[in-house]
Amino acid sequence: MMTIEQLIQEFSNEQGFQFGIDIVMKSLRPNALYCLSASGGTFEIVSWDESNELPPPSLQEIRDEYIRHKTIKEFLWYLQSIEQMRRIA
Repeated sequence: MMTIEQLIQEFSNEQGFQFGIDIVMKSLRPNALYCLSASGGTFEIVSWDESNELPPPSLQEIRDEYIRHKTIKEFLWYLQSIEQMRRIA
């Protein structure tokens, strides 16, 4: 599992930290080849390339990692809003 620092470094751009199901999969299984289906908040791994070194993550792992990424994004947004408030004051 990637550390928080690694996640922020790897998945940030000029618009800040980015997250979503594709980034979650990249953080759980870097370089893995797969096909996902997502509908109504439910994710299903439709295909998983057997050449991948690790087995596919469970749906629970995907959900947990998504929540982790969302929490990181919210915390970074919170820190940014505090910094903006300090500049105004």
